[in-house]
Amino acid sequence: MNRFEAHDIALARRVELVERIQRFVDGTDTSLASAQLIEVGLDDAFPDNERMADAVLMLASYRPGGGESFHAEPEMRAELVKVLARLR
Repeated sequence: MNRFEAHDIALARRVELVERIQRFVDGTDTSLASAQLIEVGLDDAFPDNERMADAVLMLASYRPGGGESFHAEPEMRAELVKVLARLR
């Protein structure tokens, strides 16, 4: 794989991640499975970014409807709005 192909793959992953986050923020897909995919995507894309690490930790503690020790949809959406602003 040459550097151009690697760039294209990284760009496609980033676009997919942004679209997935946008669907979560819009309320189209706030499932646990979606949150887990966003968590992995952010962690892979920004392994050394402290701000993104905070979002990854929140996503790991997300459960639809919340609960003791878990983050609910409103909290997660607010955090992902901030993440989207950093990704655009």
